[in-house]
Amino acid sequence: MTTPSSTSTSTSTSALELAPLLPLNLYHLSPTIHKWCALRCADIATLNTRGVYYENKPIHHYLNHPIRYIKLIGLVVSTDDFARRRVYTIDDSSGVCIECVALLPPPPPANPSSSTTSTSTSTSNLPTTQSLTPSEPSITHPQIAWDSISECKIVRILGVMGTYMSMPQLQIVKMGVVGSTDVERKWWDECAGLKDPSSGILGREWVVSQEEIERGKRRERRRKAREVEREKRGEREGQRKKKVDEREGNRLKEGTGRKENTDRVKDEGEKQPQERKRKDNSHHLVSSIPAQPPKSTHKPPPLHHPPRETSPNKTNPKPPAIKRRTLPIALPDLSKYDTFGL
Repeated sequence: MTTPSSTSTSTSTSALELAPLLPLNLYHLSPTIHKWCALRCADIATLNTRGVYYENKPIHHYLNHPIRYIKLIGLVVSTDDFARRRVYTIDDSSGVCIECVALLPPPPPANPSSSTTSTSTSTSNLPTTQSLTPSEPSITHPQIAWDSISECKIVRILGVMGTYMSMPQLQIVKMGVVGSTDVERKWWDECAGLKDPSSGILGREWVVSQEEIERGKRRERRRKAREVEREKRGEREGQRKKKVDEREGNRLKEGTGRKENTDRVKDEGEKQPQERKRKDNSHHLVSSIPAQPPKSTHKPPPLHHPPRETSPNKTNPKPPAIKRRTLPIALPDLSKYDTFGL
C-alpha cells in the first residue's frame, strides 16, 4: 500500500524526467532564473542539471524551470572546517539534509607586539566578523555572522545552487540566525505557494508562447549571422595582411636582385681591362709568381724516429701521399702561357 507522500514523490519525479526543456535563448524569460526560490531540502535534492549550461555554468531545473538562487531555512546539524571553507549540514525536517558551503575569510595579520602575540595566535584560526568584507555579499565573500552560528541553531540561508561529487550543494552568499518562529512560518508558506498547482510558478511547467519562440529563433539567427560575418571579416583581414606581406617580400627580393646585378656588371667591367692587359703582355705572370728561395747548404739534423714495431702480426702503416703543388692560375686557355714545367 502506498502512502500519499510516496505517490506525490513518484509523480513529481516522473514529471521532472518528462518535462521538456526550452531553448537556451529563452532562459532570460524564465520567472525563476533571477528569483530567490524558497525550496525545501527534499526539493533541492531532486534538482538536476540535465546536461544544460547557461552562461558557461551548469544550471539546475525543477520540472523545466531553471533554478539558480535558493532560499533555505533549517537546523544546523553539524559543521566541518576544511582549508579555507566551512561546511554546514542543514536539516529542515523534510527527510533530506543538504550541505551548505561557505568560504572562510582570510586570517587577520599577526600583531607584532609581544603582549598580544598569544591572544592573536589563539584566535587566528577562528573567523571574525571584524574582518574586511566588501559591501555586496557574494560566494567569495559571504555575509555570515561567524561568531553567533553554531550547531542546533535555526538559520536562514541565501545560496547559489551547485553540485559536488554528483550531490546537490549550496554555495552560501548570506547566512543568519532566525530570531522567531514567525519567520519559519512565512518561509513554509512561501514554499507551499511556490509549488501550488493552481497559482504557483513551480506547480506547472514553464510555457512560452509561439510568438516568443519565433522571436527567439530570429534573434538566434541574427546572432549566428553576426558571428559568421565577424569570422569572414577576420579571414579577409588575414588574407589582406598576407598579400601585403608577400608584396613587401617580393619588393625586398627585387631590390636585392637589382643590387646583385649592378655589382656583377661593375665587377665584370673592372675585370675586362685586366684580362685585355694579360693578353697583351704575357710576361706579367713571371713577376706575379714569387721566386723560389735559394737552396741552403746546411743539412737539417737527422730525425730520430721511434723504434718500429717488429711484431709479424702488425703491418706497418703506409706513409701519407705527397700532395703536388699547383699554381692557382685562373685563365681561359693555359696553352698560350708557359707553366714552368708544373
